[in-house]
This record gives sequence, structure tokens and C-alpha cells, in this order.
Amino acid sequence: MKIKQAATLLALALFPLFGLAKTASPVVSVKSELAAPVMLVNSEDKNYLKVSLTGFNLDSQRRSPINLALVIDRSTSMSGDRIEKAREAAILAVNMLNPTDTLSVVAYDNSAEVIIPATKVSNKPALIASIQQHIRPQGMTALFAGVSKGIGQVGKHLNNEQVNRIILLSDGQANVGPTSISELAELARIAAKQGIAITTIGLGNDYNEDLMTAIAGYSDGNHAFVASSADLETAFTKEFQDVMSVVAQDVIVQIKTGDRVKPVRLLGRDGEISGNVVNVKLNQLYSNQEKYVLLEVIPAQGTDKQQKNLADVSVSYLNLSSKQQDQVNERVTVSYSQSAAKVRDAVQQEVVAESEIQKTALANDEAIRLIDAGRKDEAKKVLESNASKLSGMSFSSPVAESKVRESTEKQRKLAQDIDSKEAATYRKELKEQNYSVKQQQQ
Repeated sequence: MKIKQAATLLALALFPLFGLAKTASPVVSVKSELAAPVMLVNSEDKNYLKVSLTGFNLDSQRRSPINLALVIDRSTSMSGDRIEKAREAAILAVNMLNPTDTLSVVAYDNSAEVIIPATKVSNKPALIASIQQHIRPQGMTALFAGVSKGIGQVGKHLNNEQVNRIILLSDGQANVGPTSISELAELARIAAKQGIAITTIGLGNDYNEDLMTAIAGYSDGNHAFVASSADLETAFTKEFQDVMSVVAQDVIVQIKTGDRVKPVRLLGRDGEISGNVVNVKLNQLYSNQEKYVLLEVIPAQGTDKQQKNLADVSVSYLNLSSKQQDQVNERVTVSYSQSAAKVRDAVQQEVVAESEIQKTALANDEAIRLIDAGRKDEAKKVLESNASKLSGMSFSSPVAESKVRESTEKQRKLAQDIDSKEAATYRKELKEQNYSVKQQQQ
């Protein structure tokens, strides 16, 4: 009996230790909510479904290995300070990586050259020496070839349990080989299918911002406009903060709307709408950052006190902490009431705020088209109208109020700057800001 009692006491004593050893891996926080969870009876008003995903906290010492390709423009236009700062940024990347990471470097001019084949970052002096020796200005801009080689290098060590990323730097127009947006966008789609995100960094006023944002967008990467080469290091540092904080990959958000619920359009992110099924893919999620899918819908009509299924939401992703595929399923319902007060009190203000901000981004796309058509005054009116509409909104939610106020200030500044800034610089800033809003880029 004493032996049994001792064994029992020992088991109880060890239980907390085993419990600690089996602590569950952190998971992505998923939240599905409607802008108007209660609607007026017989209403045909549009509604907005927001599916938000927030990455869990990540200890920097436990980050996932990185498989990175730097694709660097070394055409003649990069001469002088630009090429020097590009080398410094590449060297910064080497120094921020560790021996568990894989690095490749591609330089492109008339063609693309792999100056550092994909290799573990174990001999940093040798990698830095190669960068200093081979990244020197010459020739034209074979951007397509550069991106192709970058995809090939990352593909040599492709692993969905590591962060697969390309950072593309260019200061000019693609002028050798395929140069159209559609051709470069297809490359980005190929990368995305392999789980590779492409971040694009445009330097100066001569690169094609439509092309660079398309490459980033189709692969779910970031985009940055760097007006001065002196700011390249800051752009690279910011990018590495994201790369080193990836907590989930291969994220699929599927929304199946209920009976007689019509999905109208996605705001911000691209995706596929087929009948009542909506699919959106995100390559990567970052620690403590929110990404979301925002769907405009027309719910079915309902009677007083009735509740209906609006949508079934499924989110799946590879958890880089547990190395397991996680899935979250949620059902979103909508209720109906004859009371306008009940409808008003139930409004989710943060969802309303996000939907209005995303609509502003769509209006800004129209402003860009007007600018391109030489109708700058009309574009300015669009920007001023955006600012006026946002400033007229009032929220009791501090979060919603802060987001709308920040967006209002940005719209006002865009309206003010349209007459004073150089046209090429202004267009790139507007394009970068719009991309940031649509992709929820930090």
C-alpha cells in the first residue's frame, strides 16, 4: 500500500511538469463578424462580412528559417549612390540572417546572373565579398529574367515550414525580355502557387509602380516606394521585421454564403467568387498583425425576430509553431428586427470603418485613372470627397474612430500634395498608399 501511495504522490508531483511540456501551440485568432448583425425586416441593404486573422505572439528566438532570394537591379541607371546603397542593403540582409537560413542573390542587367546560388548563411564574409564584387552597374533592365532566376533559386530549397521570400529591387522600367504587366504578373502567380511571396521595392521616380505593385499583389508580398537611395536600408529593415515574424503560411479563407445571400464583391484583397462560394488565399501572416478579408453581401430578407444563416466561414493555414495544418470553422448569422434602434445599436463600428476605408482605396484607383488621363482637377475632387466623407463619420469606438481619422488625414494630404509634388513622385506615393490599404500592409 505504501508503494502505491508513493507512486500516486510521485505522479501528482510530476503532473505539472508533464502539463508544461505539453503546452498547446499558439494559434491564429480568427474572428468573423458583420457590420450589421441585426437588419431591418424586409431590408435589401448591403452588408459587410469581415473575416479577420491575427497572428499570435512570436518569440524572436523561435522564428522559422528563411529561404530568401535578393533580386537586385544593377542596370546603368543604378550608378553612383544607388548601387552603393543597394550593396549595403544586401549586406544588411546577410548580417540579419543566421546559419539556419538560406540566401541567394540574383543581379540583373541585360540578363540575369546568379551571383550567390542558394546556400546556408554560414560564411558571411564570403557572401559579402561576392556582393561587393558582382553588384556593379551595367547594361539594361531584364526584370523578368531576374524574377525568374529568383523563383528558381528559392525553389531549390522550397519548404513550407520555412519562410520563402523574394525581395525585388528596381529603379527603372523593364526593357529586356517580357515587359508587360500581364507577363510579370503571371510570374508572380507562379511564385504564389509555390508559397513564395515577392516583396517589391521601387527606387526613385523612373520605375513602373503599376508593374511592381502587380508583382507584389499577385504573390501577396509587400510593396515600398523609396524616393531616395539613402532610405533603402530602412526599407530593407522594415521588410525583415515582417519576414522574421511570419507565424502562418498557405492561408485559405473560404466563405459559403447562405440561401439567397448574394456575395457582391471583395473589398481590397483579390479572390474568386463562384456562385455562393468565395475563396481568398493569403501567403503569410505575421506575429501580432491583423489581416482580413472583407466581403460585401446582400443578405436575404427576413421577418421580425427571425435569425438566418448568412455564411459559413472556413479558415485553414499551416501553423509554423506547431508545423501542423490548423482549421477554424465559424457560422455567421444575421437577425432581423422592426426596431431601427436595435439595428443601430448592434452595428459593429470597426467593420463599418474598415469597409469605408476600403471604398476610399477603390475611389483612389479612379483618381489615378483621372490623373493618367490628364484630368488632375477631377482627381483632386475625388480625394477631397473621400476626406470629406470620412471626416463626416462619427464613431463611439476608439479603434474605429482612430482608423478613420488616420485615413481622413492621409486623404487630405493627398489632395493637398497633388498640385505641389512632382507628378511621378506623387503617383508612386498614391499607388503605394493604396496598395498598403488594400493589403493591410503595416
